[in-house]
Amino acid sequence: MATAYGTNCTYGALSTTAPGSSAGTEVSGGSPAYARIATAWGAASASAITSTALTFNVPASTSVVGYEHYTAETAGTYLDGVSITSQTFSSQGTYAITPTYTQS
Repeated sequence: MATAYGTNCTYGALSTTAPGSSAGTEVSGGSPAYARIATAWGAASASAITSTALTFNVPASTSVVGYEHYTAETAGTYLDGVSITSQTFSSQGTYAITPTYTQS
């Protein structure tokens, strides 16, 4: 199951509202511009799979509260999301995260 999750969840995204059964409000704007990032999942081990670290550009005056998975770089289908440690950016910055999925 963890391998299938990684196969389907091909792009990571950040949100300004908490995701759940539906997507949160995705971050947008900035210079350099915010964009979804392709995930590169390692091999599943003990029902868990981990992606390489992702570093997102985040525009000024943005509070990041969620991380989400989509099937495409733009548009695509929302597959999953989770609340993360909130961070508010008073100026343009970056947010780094290393996604991990554990099948229970």
